[in-house]
Order: sequence, then structure tokens, then C-alpha cells
Amino acid sequence: MRFANVILTSLLVLVAASPAFAAVMTSSFDGNTFGFSYTVTPVAGEEIRSFKVYTSISEYDASHYYNQVMPAGWMFDVVCDAEKCAITFWTEGDALPVGETAAFGYVHYCAPCCHSWYVSDEGNSNIAANVVDDDEQHTEPCNIPAAFADQCGGPGLLLAPIYPQAVPDEAANWGEIKAQYK
Repeated sequence: MRFANVILTSLLVLVAASPAFAAVMTSSFDGNTFGFSYTVTPVAGEEIRSFKVYTSISEYDASHYYNQVMPAGWMFDVVCDAEKCAITFWTEGDALPVGETAAFGYVHYCAPCCHSWYVSDEGNSNIAANVVDDDEQHTEPCNIPAAFADQCGGPGLLLAPIYPQAVPDEAANWGEIKAQYK
């Protein structure tokens, strides 16, 4: 009986010491396609209706984010206030299902860096939405590609654009995009 009490007490201490919510978040960058990808997996108790990743104010133009990937019924924008910008995915519909991984992403012809992020239970693009989980509750690595590792990093952060990346002239399929970044 004493052993069972010790185990039960230990489990309670672990649960109490854990963050209330801790969605599973990942990000990646494909240097060949300039694809930024994210996965978001809500845990029990979380209602996620928006996902926001801060980016540099120079990357505010939503028309520079191509081939957006998001769950059906979700929307995309880049929203700024006086001090910061956030790449924003949101829905006015149902929250992401608990335990199911949702994919988000886009193509943006910029170098990656590690940025703060948060998820909200509010289904809107408001940069000041209620925070239910954010990078301050996480310690996972940022997964910054080695070629950019000397520029930024930090635990719990996700990848997002930081500055325009040079586009090779021989990449003719990039058309007008390459002209913007020469």
C-alpha cells in the first residue's frame, strides 16, 4: 500500500509540475523549395482556432507567401501592429481535433530563423488574441537548418522568414518572384 501511495504522489507531482497545455508543435524548412512547414497537435483541454508565428516586420506582405497549406475552412494572413508581425492561420469554425496533427505551411523566398509563436482559442487574425499555449512553455529545438544556424536559435521556437534569400538566375520557373529578390 505504501508503494502505491508513493507512486500516486509522484504522478501527482509530475502532473502538477507540467504545463496545463502543451500542444505538440514542429517546424521545418526545405531549402530547395523555400517551403516552411508546421504541424500542430492539440492536447486534451486545448481548443486551437488560431496559430500564429511572429516574423520580422520586413516580411509583412501576405502576397509574398505562396502555396499556403492549412486545414479546410482555415484562413491565412500576415497581421502587424506597431511593433511586430505574425504569420496567422485561423478558423471561425471548429477547433482542431485533440490528438490529431494538422499541417500548415507556405512557400516564401526568404532565409529561415527561429521565431516565437502561440496558439489561441479565438478564431480570428487578431495579433493580440488570447494565448492558450506558446513557445515559453516548450523546450523543443527550433530545427534551424545548419546553413542558417549561426543566425538564430533557441528552445521552443519555430521557423519563419527573416530576410530575402538570393534566387539563382537559372531558376526561371520562379518568374516574377526572382525579380523581387535580385
